[in-house]
Amino acid sequence: MDKSAHCKDVYAHFGLALYSAQCLEQAMIHFILMLDHFPKATPEFTTKKQWYEDFDKFIDTENKRTMGQLLGRLQKLGIPCEQLEIKLKEALKKRNWLAHSYFPDRAMEFMNETGRNKMIVELQQVDQFFMRLDEEISAIYAQIANKYGVTDDVLNKTMNELLVKSQSDL
Repeated sequence: MDKSAHCKDVYAHFGLALYSAQCLEQAMIHFILMLDHFPKATPEFTTKKQWYEDFDKFIDTENKRTMGQLLGRLQKLGIPCEQLEIKLKEALKKRNWLAHSYFPDRAMEFMNETGRNKMIVELQQVDQFFMRLDEEISAIYAQIANKYGVTDDVLNKTMNELLVKSQSDL
């Protein structure tokens, strides 16, 4: 096997795992949006312009938080089940390990093909963990969003408009 390509494979799987962690963070933000912003903003809704401004301000504020801070916000707002809270705590540990310690912890394994193969499997498992948790959280906040009229149809229409606007080639 080409060693350079194999190393690039490890980096690609690492990047994908961190990407999935970021997707999970966005799911956490959407969950917070439904638990905190919507219940407060909906009764005070006056104009579309004000709604968009308040929405953007809320999202901007939450996007500046770390995953640990987002978890703290969710704990204060009330995570609906203990098992989900346990998984989110585990996700925080895994995310921080990836971002801060993964390659130093795996320096010896990275030096040979067998070790790199183990790293790839490990990174795939971490990626899958983040993706499953993202789906679990997304399903919960989607139920709340439906109560506010933010249905799958509304989200799909918005997504399609954004894709056209971005001139996406994906």
